[in-house]
Amino acid sequence: MTINNTQIPNNVTDLLVDECVRKRALEQAVRSRFLSCGYREVCPAGLEFYDTYSSGVGARAQEEMLKTFDNHGRILVLRPEFTTPIARLAASKLRGEALPLRLCYLGTAYANPSPKGARQRAEFTQAGVELMGCDGAQADAEVVMLALESMRASGLADYMVEIGQVDFFKGLMEEAGLDEETTELVRTYVEEKNMLAIELLLRGNGAAEAAIARIRELPMLFGGREVFARAEKLSASPKCRAALENLRAIYDALCACGFEDFVTIDLGMVHAIGYYTGMIFRGISASFGQPLLSGGRYDGLLRDFGRPLGAVGFAMGLERILKIMEDEGCDFPPEQTCDVYLASMGRAAGVKSFQLANLLRSEGF
Repeated sequence: MTINNTQIPNNVTDLLVDECVRKRALEQAVRSRFLSCGYREVCPAGLEFYDTYSSGVGARAQEEMLKTFDNHGRILVLRPEFTTPIARLAASKLRGEALPLRLCYLGTAYANPSPKGARQRAEFTQAGVELMGCDGAQADAEVVMLALESMRASGLADYMVEIGQVDFFKGLMEEAGLDEETTELVRTYVEEKNMLAIELLLRGNGAAEAAIARIRELPMLFGGREVFARAEKLSASPKCRAALENLRAIYDALCACGFEDFVTIDLGMVHAIGYYTGMIFRGISASFGQPLLSGGRYDGLLRDFGRPLGAVGFAMGLERILKIMEDEGCDFPPEQTCDVYLASMGRAAGVKSFQLANLLRSEGF
């Protein structure tokens, strides 16, 4: 098959001049916010060994990743995300640095898009932070606040953060005596808020009526501070109570810092419970159907690299934010233009014009 050499592969795109200007302006705004909050930028390698992602907490399905080979025949992947490579750095090249580690990143990640999946781009820009070696609700709240401030710095007019707690869901599953396979199915239905499917599945697995009633309430546990009182009535298990206590402390910190109008609680948000170990959150906009950012606490990942540390972070998709800003008609900085135009005729005049141009540039023109 002959391919026109002016074409590019599916699921990638070229950015033209105006698009580049807008994207770089957004990147600069987000990066500046990260740095101003004490996070230091790292740029992990764009290629990783396949084995880094084939097992453990951060494992990904092999068909989701773009793969190649090195000259020794070893399988490599283009980094599908940044958190796992940064965990590798924290456990190796940054092992001697004082804790906690506050690290940020901004760069390109890659995927093998599925026709049925949410990810439709083969390359996409991610920006995010990782707070490693710091436990507790205060650290969780710090990262959520930075996520909110980053969306604000981006120039978005319409944004919110939903916060949840995976241990509350896990505690209810343990009380119901459900096995791992059934728990994963329940998780899927709760995330979809599919009440009928939840009830049919639980009844089919012989769950007690009281357990069915509690779990059916999960998709409805969203809103403001009143959610805590409703959730406390569902379970007295230590795991559920500890999860609610943690989430309440995070919510109180966010409200005390002026973010109450930008935060909602959603205990029916239970994505990736095998990866996350506590608080989870995602940034959303009413004008966009997919999360703008997502994150949470993931205390198990660094253990896979031989350095068990508590960690919390988030990643934001810059292309999604750019799309919303364009749809909302947000103002972008204009393309940079020249302050002075110089024309010359002849060799001597040409040299003079270059000298004068360089002098003007050194003065900020």
